[in-house]
Amino acid sequence: MNKVTLELPARAEALPPFRTQLQTWLQTAGAPQKASSEILVAVQEALTNIVRHAYGGKEGKIDVCYEDQGDRIEIVLRDYGESFDPSKIPAPELPPVKPGGLGLYLIKTLMDQVEYQKNHEGNRLRLVKFKK
Repeated sequence: MNKVTLELPARAEALPPFRTQLQTWLQTAGAPQKASSEILVAVQEALTNIVRHAYGGKEGKIDVCYEDQGDRIEIVLRDYGESFDPSKIPAPELPPVKPGGLGLYLIKTLMDQVEYQKNHEGNRLRLVKFKK
């Protein structure tokens, strides 16, 4: 089970079962506990942002691909909702004064590589975590 590709509905209730599935796969892939925990938080934040902001409550899908590449885990999330410019998202105030607004910060902090691309086909987020 080196590579898994699936489609999730862009709904909040689809996220917990997916998180459980990913957690089991990470254990099977031999990802260290700390790396697994960080991946799970980053992916949860990314998926939540897609559901809330890219689709804004509208129907949609999220294509997910995760792969064990030996020394690292790579996860690609693709959606077909609204695009955004990550450079226009201000750095959060730390410690936070109000809830929310930490998703992108957490993703960038927890993952070793984060790449966002938008084009006429939608949005693509690539997350990489080295097993170390």
